[in-house]
Amino acid sequence: MIKTSNIAKYIVFNLNTDEIQAYGNDRKALLSTYHGKAYQIMKVVPLDWREE
Repeated sequence: MIKTSNIAKYIVFNLNTDEIQAYGNDRKALLSTYHGKAYQIMKVVPLDWREE
């Protein structure tokens, strides 16, 4: 089982290619690098935290 402390808090999707562009724990740093309509920054939620 993967520990939740090892999972990045945020991932960046490139909407033009439908691929993960980057990931990390510092949202401000990701926003400064990946901004604009081509990118979507999403918070990661582990499966055991999700509602059914």
